[in-house]
Formats: sequence, structure tokens, C-alpha cells
Amino acid sequence: MAVKGFDSTGSKLSDAAREIEQMVDVKTARQFIFAVVDGQGWMRRHGDLRRIYDLWTKKLIDGLYPRGQLDGFADAL
Repeated sequence: MAVKGFDSTGSKLSDAAREIEQMVDVKTARQFIFAVVDGQGWMRRHGDLRRIYDLWTKKLIDGLYPRGQLDGFADAL
């Protein structure tokens, strides 16, 4: 398991989206990718959030959870 947090409202969120995309590129069939998004920074980074959302809708990542739905994240784990 790997966890990475970003405490930023700017380009670090672009880095977060890029790192999730990179994980998708090297993911094996026995690995899972979950993204948890939280905070006001995402409200200003719609494009970056859309990139992550698109990975989820294409089933390239296994889950996308805002803080208010962490119970679903716990169930998925």
C-alpha cells in the first residue's frame, strides 16, 4: 500500500493527477488504485479532478472517494 497526501491548492494537485495516471500505466492485475480527494484546492483544479474522474469512469482506477464517502472506501479495502 502506498499513500501520498498533498496539502496544496495549486500545481501540486496537477502532480497528484499525474502520479495517479503513472500508477495506471504500471498497475498489474493484482494491484488496486484508489484515489481520495478532499479539500478546497480541487474546487479550483477542475481539469485535474476531471482527469482522475475520467480514469475512474473508464475503470482504470478502482475507486474515487471524496471525504464524505470514506465509509465506501473502507468497505472497498
